[in-house]
Formats: sequence, structure tokens, C-alpha cells
Amino acid sequence: MCYIDMNIVYASDNGYCQHMAVSIVSLIEHNRGEQLTFHILSDAISEENKEKVRQMIKLYGRKVTFYPIEGLMQELKDRIPGLDTGRFRITTLARLLMGSILPETVTKALYLDCDTVVLRSLSGLYNLRLNNCIAAMAAEPTIYPDVKDIIGLTEEDNYFNAGVILFNLSLWRSENMESDCLDYYNVMGGKLPFNDQDILNYVLKDRIKRIGQTYDFITNYYYFRYSTLVEKSSSYAAGESRESFHLAKHHPHIVHYASDERPWNRGNLNHYSRAYDKYLKLTPFMDNAKVKGKEFYMAAYHMMNVATFIAPRIRQYISDKYYNDKVKK
Repeated sequence: MCYIDMNIVYASDNGYCQHMAVSIVSLIEHNRGEQLTFHILSDAISEENKEKVRQMIKLYGRKVTFYPIEGLMQELKDRIPGLDTGRFRITTLARLLMGSILPETVTKALYLDCDTVVLRSLSGLYNLRLNNCIAAMAAEPTIYPDVKDIIGLTEEDNYFNAGVILFNLSLWRSENMESDCLDYYNVMGGKLPFNDQDILNYVLKDRIKRIGQTYDFITNYYYFRYSTLVEKSSSYAAGESRESFHLAKHHPHIVHYASDERPWNRGNLNHYSRAYDKYLKLTPFMDNAKVKGKEFYMAAYHMMNVATFIAPRIRQYISDKYYNDKVKK
């Protein structure tokens, strides 16, 4: 069997360190034969938590390097007047800086959001030939039409989720994509609905290779009918069949908790929460209690998810209201 060297990148602050640890353990458990090197872009992760993660990864015989980015985050604020990431942590912008932070010897890397859990081997994804593409990402058919309009995408264009990205860092660096991304963000006044995700969709348009939903299965999609997603995005069916979507739903490679029904909240009814709980037990954070105080909201959010399957228009109404009240303004 031929093993491969995989460079894995996370960006985290102290608050998300637990979730990152869960993701790391799940990835190692399902890729035990691969040579894994972890690169963590650290936005003020405490020394105590860094040491917990180091020791955890060391037990698996893998390597990890932490890269402090607190100064870079301040540089971004200085460089982009009016920078406002809204409800998102500023750490989300760190993936735009990977090319200059990581060693030049790292020419290919897989970036994962901290709120992901890996459930199958990722060798097929990492071995994907990118050729002239700079990144590989999965589609996000539920993106608000207004967002695509803001960044200049048409109805027929794919919009991609930035929670899982396979980067061709050689091309990224040689074509100065970091500068292009930050220049575009500056032109947009330092404010976009989904920040770096919108930036990547604009700057890398036509240079993104589409991967299957199985590699970035947003947990809300468990409640969506395939036909509803196709209705939302006319381009979705071109890269995702009904059969592949069904397989991704029931046997995903990576689940992405990119919604409010998060498994670390007490009272959540996320269909995939057992996966998070399983790998949490293998981390130094196993004794951390679930977040209290959101039980009623978790129940209401789950009811909305169930309504997605039964009455899609109700979900659409709630989603549009949320965007107009929380995101757009």
C-alpha cells in the first residue's frame, strides 16, 4: 500500500480549540496509514490548550506546528479600513494568509474548519489532481441569491463552501492570490456577508475544482430533499446526482456543523452529534460539559430543520428573514 504525506491546516482561537481537537482526532482515526502533518494557525490559543493538543497528536505519532497569527489579524485590520466580519470570528480570514504563513515546502494543503468531523479516509480527496485549479471545494446550493449577486456571480454559477478546501499552494503563491483576495476585500469596504468565503468565490472564480458533497456535508442538508437543493441552485445537479447526494447524507467523508444546531450545545438534536461526541471522548477535552442555556433555541431550530423536509417554503421564509435581519445589515 502506498501512503501519502498530507498537510492539514486548521485556524482556531482558544474558544474553538476543543472542536479542532475533535476534528483532528477523527481525521487521524480514519487515516491511520497516512503521514499526517498538522499546521495550526493560532489566534491566541492558550499555552495550556496548545500543550493538550500537542500531546494528543504526539500520542498518535504525528507532528504539529502552531503559527501565531495574532499580529497578522491586527495587520488585516490596519490594511483594510472598515474591516467587519460581523457574526464571524476574525480568525476565519486566516485561511487567506496560508500561503505566506506556511513554509514554502508545503505546496499542497487541506484546510478544514474546526467544526468538522472526519468519518472516512481522505486520501482520495488529497490525491485529487488540481491541474490549473487553485482550490477544490464543495458546492453550497443554499447560499442566498443576494450574496451571489453582491459578489457578481450569476444564477448558473456555483457558489462554494470554504469549510473544506484543498489548496494548490504553489499556484496560490505564484499568482499572488493572497494579495488579490485582500485587495478585493478592501474594495468591498472590508465587509461581505460571508467574508473570506465570498472573497474566495469571487477571486478564484473558474479556478475552483468542484468536489462531491460527501467531503463537506453541511449537517442541515440532512433535512433537505435533493430536489429542493436543485431548485435552489440550477448548477447543483451538474456535479451532484441524486444517488451521490443520498450516499453523502448517510455515509459522508466529512460532516460540517455549519449551522446553529451544534453538537456541543446541550439539548441539540443534530443527526450527526453522536460522531462529535464519540471523538470528543478521545481528546483532552473529554470532561468539558456541553454549553447550557440554549436548550429552547435548540428545540426550535430542530423544528425548523424538520420543517425543511415537510414544508420547504417555511424553511425558506425563516432563512430569508434571518438573512435580512442578521446577515445583510
